[in-house]
Amino acid sequence: MHELDETLELLHRDARTAPADLTAARARLMAELDTAPVPLRPRRARRFALPVAAAVAGVVAVTVVVAQPEPSGPAAGPAVTSSGAPDIRLMSAAQVLNRAADLSVGAVDQPVGPGQFKYVSEHTWVQRGVWSSETTGYTYLWEQQIDRWIPADAHDVWQENRKILDTGKFLGGTMPQSQAPVPEVTKTDQGQWQGRCGDFFPKSKPAKKCDDPTDWDSPAFYATLPNDPAGMYAKLQDLTKGRGSTPAVMFHFGIEILRAGQMPAPLRASWYRALAKIPGMKVLAAETNLDGRSGVALGLDDSHEITQLIIDPVTGQFIGERAVAGEHPDSPWIKPGTETGASAITTGVATRLGEPPAK
Repeated sequence: MHELDETLELLHRDARTAPADLTAARARLMAELDTAPVPLRPRRARRFALPVAAAVAGVVAVTVVVAQPEPSGPAAGPAVTSSGAPDIRLMSAAQVLNRAADLSVGAVDQPVGPGQFKYVSEHTWVQRGVWSSETTGYTYLWEQQIDRWIPADAHDVWQENRKILDTGKFLGGTMPQSQAPVPEVTKTDQGQWQGRCGDFFPKSKPAKKCDDPTDWDSPAFYATLPNDPAGMYAKLQDLTKGRGSTPAVMFHFGIEILRAGQMPAPLRASWYRALAKIPGMKVLAAETNLDGRSGVALGLDDSHEITQLIIDPVTGQFIGERAVAGEHPDSPWIKPGTETGASAITTGVATRLGEPPAK
């Protein structure tokens, strides 16, 4: 969890397995949205501890996300299209999250049997770069794949593989790209690690330990969660009280916990309803994540960076996240509205350590 702290200091991870083939249903619903899908590109990964002198890059298309108006009145129900499907354009963020919760009720996780592994795959773009002063530097956007295998018994050996796929996307800087060398790929940027209970870096501080109820990579964390929206909202407030429990910080933590890919199916509906209680959330747009799955983007206005939670409106699955520079980006050379990162999350059950599930 300390890795998130590092990410937030710079401030500024599915639901159930989708039914057999939802391509046609999803296409119909997205067509109802009458919004062209936008390619989703990943944000910085929480396992990337970014030193002050390391930032981001990648020439990324500038994407302006327009917030959709919320219906007036707290009791307003979701409008429907001529086909009877909910019209996402006219739904509030709370209505979208509550719909996702309704779709998640009764969901059952694919069981992980003895000798099997829960597989969590994250395709992500992360920021790396260099600051030579408070106002001088440059940013690259790196493409990375992170794959993790979690044994049925979490006390056994886990494995994580990291691979840098591309380092050459220049996001901008106070000097031209020809004068901005690509940051060095470090030993922890890519490679393979194993460890009991996911302890891949035993020398790191604070030390990672088995059955830690404060670590959302551990099943112990979810065993302590209340299973009601009010209780989960209170838990989010408690987790973030050291940072003021502001809506933005609670939203960041809420996404980060989903992003771990380990929240049991029976808890996800209540988690969505808890997120719906965060003040200021809006429906931003229909999006398409890196793996081509369509979803609805929810987020909060922020002057530095707008983080978007992407939900599949057909299945209620959390499928990823996206970050966009706000009006006053942390790096002054990044244009407002620029995609600054994203991630696409996929889970499954693998039968061998180090091998993805069969497709």
